[in-house]
Amino acid sequence: MHRLFTLWLWINAVLSGIAVAAPLSVMVFTDLQLIVPRDVSGTLFGGAMGFQLYLGIWLLCALGLGLGLALLTRMPGARLAWIVAGLVPLLLGAWWRINYPDDADGNLIFSPQAWELDYAMAIGCALVFSGLYWYRRGRLKPRPVATSADVLLPRTVGALILASVFLLPPLNFIKQQALPNCAFNKAGQQLTVCLGDDPNEQVIVD
Repeated sequence: MHRLFTLWLWINAVLSGIAVAAPLSVMVFTDLQLIVPRDVSGTLFGGAMGFQLYLGIWLLCALGLGLGLALLTRMPGARLAWIVAGLVPLLLGAWWRINYPDDADGNLIFSPQAWELDYAMAIGCALVFSGLYWYRRGRLKPRPVATSADVLLPRTVGALILASVFLLPPLNFIKQQALPNCAFNKAGQQLTVCLGDDPNEQVIVD
């Protein structure tokens, strides 16, 4: 029973680490999509739809990392992850605020705009200082190591749920592969534009 409980503790620690790292990783990815200026001159609505999508993902991860981990479950590493989640937009925003691209005399439109980077930096500062405050005051410390199955079971289930919520969607997105240049379904309907050297070559897609 002792060895089984030790293995259970190890599994819980791994799941807790994934549950902390998964939303943090997605937040860093969305920071790169939201904060790095891109030319949106020829895009529909100036890239606003993509901005709303990534902003929603970022807020969801912030909710999971902040309320689901640090404030409620107090998993190990949650406070440090909270600080890192603030450092990324703070430093990334500061870098691009200094090195904002040239708009070619108004002929180019970039998103985010320079003033929007200030908001990203302010949010990053709020996350960093709140995390440092928790460290200094000793609040939201990780819970003591579980000594019984009754205590360990809900922690393991919670870590598994949080890890699944923030890990499975990115993995499914990675698995999705783009269709070939010239693809047809079994009924003969064309699914993509033929851009290859041989326009007669067909790739059947199930």
